[in-house]
Amino acid sequence: MAGDSEETWQIADRLYAARTGMAGTKPGKQGVGIAELLQFLADPASTLSTEAQRALFSNPRLRADFHKLKQRLRMGELPARAAASDSNLNMRTFEGGTVRIHPSRVAGQTYALFQFNWPSGLPRALLIEGAAGEIIKRPLSAADASGQVVIILDQASAADQAFLRLICDPMATGSFLL
Repeated sequence: MAGDSEETWQIADRLYAARTGMAGTKPGKQGVGIAELLQFLADPASTLSTEAQRALFSNPRLRADFHKLKQRLRMGELPARAAASDSNLNMRTFEGGTVRIHPSRVAGQTYALFQFNWPSGLPRALLIEGAAGEIIKRPLSAADASGQVVIILDQASAADQAFLRLICDPMATGSFLL
């Protein structure tokens, strides 16, 4: 479970100061910073640019900082399937719940049905990471009284297709964020 958000911001600030002081950046080149990563993880509506995702995938130090921040803000984990196969999944379990992929009666739509059994608090976003480094984050709406959250995915939307592909990929992992 994530720690105090003030403490998280202090850690991010120290990491940023340390990296800035040690970095041998090239003049005029703007890199991805800890503040941008923290904003991405803490704000459910925040996105990470393709350039920032590439930097995150190619820079081991930045990736390590990202994982530290994610650990602090993570409420739960969507693990890779232990017996991963080549086929897509239509159901995944995680500690405290399940996610089911279900076709809609409406043509061109698919549902991602999350069932949370956590006693207190629910995540505000899901961050999914593919084995090749692709990162997709989706805000989660408030759960109903039974702890269910529904995401309606449009098969005509490239973003929805990418989310569906990753959530069904047995090798992809996810983090439920506060």
